[in-house]
Amino acid sequence: MARIRRRIKKKIIIFLVIFLILVGIGTGVGVYLYKQHKEELRIAYEKEMTEKVKSHYNDIVEVTKETPLYEKVNNKYIEVGSIGTSEVISLEEEKITFETKYFKIKELGYYVKYQDVKKAEKLIEKSDRYKNYLLFNENIVTKENSRLLRDGKVVYTLKKSLDKPIIMKDDKGYYIEEFGEMLFVSKDDVEKTYKVNNTNAVEASGIPVTVYHFIYLEGDKSCNEGICHSEKQIKEHFNYLRNNKFFTMNTTELRLYLEGKLRVPKKSILITIDDGARAHNFVPLLEEYKINATLFLISSWYPKSKFKSDYMEIASHTHNLHTPGVCSGGQGSPLKCLDKTKLVADLKKSRETLDGTEAFCYPFYEYNDYAISALKEAGFKMAFMGGYRKAKRGDNLFLIPRIPLNRNTTLQQYAAYIN
Repeated sequence: MARIRRRIKKKIIIFLVIFLILVGIGTGVGVYLYKQHKEELRIAYEKEMTEKVKSHYNDIVEVTKETPLYEKVNNKYIEVGSIGTSEVISLEEEKITFETKYFKIKELGYYVKYQDVKKAEKLIEKSDRYKNYLLFNENIVTKENSRLLRDGKVVYTLKKSLDKPIIMKDDKGYYIEEFGEMLFVSKDDVEKTYKVNNTNAVEASGIPVTVYHFIYLEGDKSCNEGICHSEKQIKEHFNYLRNNKFFTMNTTELRLYLEGKLRVPKKSILITIDDGARAHNFVPLLEEYKINATLFLISSWYPKSKFKSDYMEIASHTHNLHTPGVCSGGQGSPLKCLDKTKLVADLKKSRETLDGTEAFCYPFYEYNDYAISALKEAGFKMAFMGGYRKAKRGDNLFLIPRIPLNRNTTLQQYAAYIN
């Protein structure tokens, strides 16, 4: 009986040993399989996250909403402001991993969260024309949480104060350079202004505003009036401007200069062309020499599309009132006596046709107080006449003088006029 119990006990022990061995093997296999599955899940997660981040990354991206800007300090991302919806920015080259949470903005030096941007095709063109202007010897200091605007839209909000030179002034604020472009700061966001020596460059004491009419190309002898200009003459003038590094202005820049809101270099000029006949011949020359000019167009006579160019500004010479003999005196410009309702209607039609231009040129250089009142009622802010002198600060904005040129104006005379 004792022998039987010993055999049973021995079998139980053997069974337990075998059971424990099997359990151990099973557990090991289970642990191994669990670890293997966990590793596969980790790899899949990291791959999925990497692809997700990559789907937002590009050398050019668009901000999908007003989103925070961050500064990296001691490996921590500190919020320093925000950037507006639909702003297009370029990113620093970056190796994307599943741990990437922020992208660095190339032109700003700040960061955005990856999920707040999407891929874009091209950057918004930002004008660097302001680099031709002279800085004011005056700075602004902004308040914290100041807003920076472009074309009336808030682009950036910064939580830190800026101390910047003034590029241009406005009744409601100032223009400064930040993030590689000229941006507007409202006076409400300015803590103070103060005097400082930002530049010693010589500012223009007056701006020559020259007048061309008709240009005829080489071989064309059909234009025999005194206000006709040969292609050769125009090229001589433009070569002179290019070789002497003149800044060629537009009418808005001239108005701001005359109002004391803009400073421009000593060698600055506004080139104007009247009427529209043959004016398309100027376009290739303006583009070749990279020179800006303003065409005062009789908007019912010639389509503005005929003169389309980044270098050609189009302003008003009336819609259909370039008619002599209507009023008494001189050549009888209609602006001096036409019924006010008809006069303002024509002027507004011209502005509407020419994309809201605020600059005007008197037909035949003729004007009176009645004409000026009609221009103001129609929404113009400035008007040009004759005068044979430079435009200077203090001039009436509706009586801006110009220097007429003719076919016999020599290069020496031209140089004397504009210098």
